[in-house]
Amino acid sequence: MNILILGATGNTGSIIVNQLKKKQANFGVMVTRYKDAEKLELQEKQIRIGNFDDVASLVEAFEGVNRIYVLTPIHAKARDWVKNIIVAAKTANVKHLVKQSGLKASKDATSEVIREHAITDGLIKESGIDYTLIQPNTFFQNFYANLASINAEGRFYSSLGETAVSLVDINDVAGVAVAALTEDGHVGKTHLITGPESLTSSQQAKILSEAIGKEISYIDLPEQALIGGLKEAGFGDWLSEKLGEMITWFTEGDYGFTTHTVEEVLGRKPRSFADFADELALSIDKTKKQY
Repeated sequence: MNILILGATGNTGSIIVNQLKKKQANFGVMVTRYKDAEKLELQEKQIRIGNFDDVASLVEAFEGVNRIYVLTPIHAKARDWVKNIIVAAKTANVKHLVKQSGLKASKDATSEVIREHAITDGLIKESGIDYTLIQPNTFFQNFYANLASINAEGRFYSSLGETAVSLVDINDVAGVAVAALTEDGHVGKTHLITGPESLTSSQQAKILSEAIGKEISYIDLPEQALIGGLKEAGFGDWLSEKLGEMITWFTEGDYGFTTHTVEEVLGRKPRSFADFADELALSIDKTKKQY
């Protein structure tokens, strides 16, 4: 097995798996239970069992693997998990770590999630193992979390104000990741990944309205109100607080710049928000005459 994907059952990881299938790459995934990998439709030999808290299990999962995609969820233990992954990778003689981080990862960020990205990126760089860092902006696909309020009220909510953000399609991020895992020329690089344009939430609402054929509005909330809504939606106290904090950081940290990474790596333009809006429109309840 040449490539192993960590976090393979998540949104980005599952897309990476599908793209690797299309390339007929020699890859596998690590999960905590075989049942977790069922939806990935892989052969049993492609599934390794491991636990981020258990270095020995990671070493066993990493045996014979050359490249690993390091993708951990937003979690209070993420830093410890990356440390364990590095120890296990060294023990198993893994040659190359490709880590998913976040755009503008900085130890000075007011968001703990963004600070942790910077710290764990540093751990990877200092590990002595060849590395590539994948640093995307936030994803178009996060809008799917707004479907309930869009269908019920014709509105979506956040705390971004009129901050412009260069959101990116998750499939483009996965494409760059797959290139780093399957092609030469990516060692030591940090890939900053954005969409082709920077849009405010109000501009996104206008594009969605045109795609859906019904007026969609953006409602700005104070950070604490947004956090309360996330808690009510079942995200849990810690994660809700960190997500709210991260969104506020997006308003402070200049996330509106764009890069040419997708075009340079994949040889094509990144997907636009208008294209994504057409996709999202298929999930919108258009039978309601008014909200």
